[in-house]
Amino acid sequence: MNTVLVVDDVPTNVDVVLSHLTGAGFRVLCADSGTRALKLLEQRVPDIILLDIKMPGMDGIETCRRIKQRPEWKNVPIIFITGADELSQKLAAFAAGAVDFVTKPILAEEVEARVRTHLKLRELQTELEQKNQALSEEIELRLDAEKQLEAKLDQAFVIANGAGGILFATRQANILLHAFFPGASVEALPDVVLRWITSADRQKPLVIHTATKGDLQIDHLASSDARNLAFLRLEQRNSFWGPKALRALGLTPREAEVLYWITEGKTNPEISTILDTTLHTIKKHNNKLFAKLGVETRMAAARLAMSVLTSPEPASLANLSKAFQDPRV
Repeated sequence: MNTVLVVDDVPTNVDVVLSHLTGAGFRVLCADSGTRALKLLEQRVPDIILLDIKMPGMDGIETCRRIKQRPEWKNVPIIFITGADELSQKLAAFAAGAVDFVTKPILAEEVEARVRTHLKLRELQTELEQKNQALSEEIELRLDAEKQLEAKLDQAFVIANGAGGILFATRQANILLHAFFPGASVEALPDVVLRWITSADRQKPLVIHTATKGDLQIDHLASSDARNLAFLRLEQRNSFWGPKALRALGLTPREAEVLYWITEGKTNPEISTILDTTLHTIKKHNNKLFAKLGVETRMAAARLAMSVLTSPEPASLANLSKAFQDPRV
């Protein structure tokens, strides 16, 4: 049921509108001054307002201006009640933010028709705004997906200079470097890797062993002596650990990456920096992966993720859900 606020100091006008609109299925609120109307709005925001121009004290024009200044009220359509010969005031009403007007003497049927028309227009406008917002978010996610393709998420390559400075790294390489060398700089190779690429042993793979994340194997693919560059490939071995393992939960590659960094205790801004995307996009991925996992908090999502990352075998979302429903867990 739509709510109409009628603001008029003339009881006869209020009675005509109140009787007809109530009979037509509307909920009608009344105020006899602009000041009372503003106080009423603090308690309840109507779907549309009928506002008399001429009132003692604060007139309709000033009341309209104050309504439109409040973000939570500014989208409520306002129809003015005016005299037939008040052209200058009609123009002032539109300038203040009115969408239409009805003239005195008031015809209840006309009021109802205009109210229904502007409620429908507002409904369509709201629907369009929601679709535009959804489209904007979809475009942002698509652009992010294109970045993922460009970065070749399934491969981990690094180009470094002779001093160990990282000149280029694919996203998967950044993930592995962050994971296996959590305290290292994002702009330089870890010391153990730098010592390896500057030694004669660089022709043999460098293997970093861990108890929980498996092994990280780094291969020296080539060097450019003229430009003092080294081309490295990173590969994780002997573990189901990592973002790829989290895809067993039914997540997309990007959602799995976001969830992995949540388990690592990273904040949304930190994750957006690591994955080279916007904070808004990370929040959208959070919402989507939470919905898929059937959880509401980061902690709950991290618990599910850790069940996968610490498991010797890939797990399914169904099995994990059953596990978390088990009272013994």
